[in-house]
Amino acid sequence: MMNNRWISHLTSLKAHRRYSRLAIEITVILLAKVVLLYLLWWACFSHPIAKQDRQAAVTRIIMSTSK
Repeated sequence: MMNNRWISHLTSLKAHRRYSRLAIEITVILLAKVVLLYLLWWACFSHPIAKQDRQAAVTRIIMSTSK
């Protein structure tokens, strides 16, 4: 019952092309966050490091902090 009312409200908004400014701002902000998260993932996590290089980096960190 509530779903039908909500869906009919959304379809009437779409038919009259009336979207609130807040809804548009929230949509733009969410899209910007998705893009920024993707860029962060691409820059930091999408290129895996070979195990040998990773082990060398971990060893270097451990040896430099144990002094």
